[in-house]
Amino acid sequence: MKKIFLLFIIFALGSCVAPQQNPNFEKNVELTKAWFDNWENEDLDYLSSKIGESIEWQGAFYANKEYFTTKEDVVAYISGWLAAMEDINYEPENFLPGVDPETSLPNGSVRTYGTWTGVNTASGKPFEVKFYHYLTFDDDGMLVNGGDYGDATGVVMAVAPDPES
Repeated sequence: MKKIFLLFIIFALGSCVAPQQNPNFEKNVELTKAWFDNWENEDLDYLSSKIGESIEWQGAFYANKEYFTTKEDVVAYISGWLAAMEDINYEPENFLPGVDPETSLPNGSVRTYGTWTGVNTASGKPFEVKFYHYLTFDDDGMLVNGGDYGDATGVVMAVAPDPES
């Protein structure tokens, strides 16, 4: 009986080992923070310089079913947001580790949930909206995969200028 109890204790302790974090995760969190800081600064040159030539980006607009697969398309997507909004701020709730979709192992990518606030350039109307983002960086710190999930179309419609009578 003592042996069975001892085996149970060993098994229980062995199963309590926390999964290993990807060694690139903390570095990629810092890259992610810099990415959002430069959104707030509306620094398109910085943002563009961090997008890899090989990119896969999921936009957040209604009917946006295809990934953007060129750097130029991702820069145009970002440029559209920056042109339409002022006083942009992203307040993250967290930065979480992502996993490889095929292995379910931590891959160093970063997921974040947070709240965007700002003002529409044309109407002056403020907005506040929650979004989810995921970002994957290569070993050189270049963004190679990412995307946005939130009601982008709803935000644009809510803060659009009022129709003229």
